[in-house]
Amino acid sequence: MRVSATGLMTLLATPVLVLATSCSGGSGDGGDAKATPSADRSPRATKAASRLERAALAQGDLKGYRVTSRKAGNWAGGRPKARESRCQPLADSTGDKPSPGAKETVRRGVNSLKVPYKGITAGLSTYGTAAGAKSYLRDLRTAVTACSGGFATTLSGQTVKYGEVRSRRADPAGDDILAYRMTALAQGAKIPLNFVVIRSGPTIAFFAGVDLKRFTDFPPPRTLIDKQLDKLGKLPKDKR
Repeated sequence: MRVSATGLMTLLATPVLVLATSCSGGSGDGGDAKATPSADRSPRATKAASRLERAALAQGDLKGYRVTSRKAGNWAGGRPKARESRCQPLADSTGDKPSPGAKETVRRGVNSLKVPYKGITAGLSTYGTAAGAKSYLRDLRTAVTACSGGFATTLSGQTVKYGEVRSRRADPAGDDILAYRMTALAQGAKIPLNFVVIRSGPTIAFFAGVDLKRFTDFPPPRTLIDKQLDKLGKLPKDKR
């Protein structure tokens, strides 16, 4: 079933998809592929944020991919609210950052130039301590099981319904890994969103993939995940 432009735009107001959508919205000919996301250089930028910016994916890291930090204009941002508190960790995974406990978060939109309608949001968040990151991942894993039958979120007066949540197999990575799939519902269509969440010490690497054209399963590519983890691993340890 085809989804109307209005219905799809409502669904894509989900903050986690904004970067993926803005990145994949072009014709796929490369467009502004030379534009490289820059770090926040304002006086308010923290040391943690600058470390994450240096570790985040940038244009040129992945051959054949475009990387951007620019969000599509006038689309919703913030923290979606779940109707059931037990599902709030999943609602947070669709927001601007993975949970309120994240001290700093940076995100990128990534898409293949050959198939631009397959969008990926890649992000890094620091929780300050490994214990904080462990707690986040534990709560998220619990929510995947508790909300397997579906849930709904509300943000800026708009409601997005998810009909199914299930964990997926994932090859080991980092200190811990969780992969799961949520099915968003829009005008009778089922749109799968695939997530991979990896803990590396106090840092969470977060990836979400969506096929914006055919609405088929699109897990974030392992090549992209490995590149992000490689950049994160090469970053000097924070000595605070």
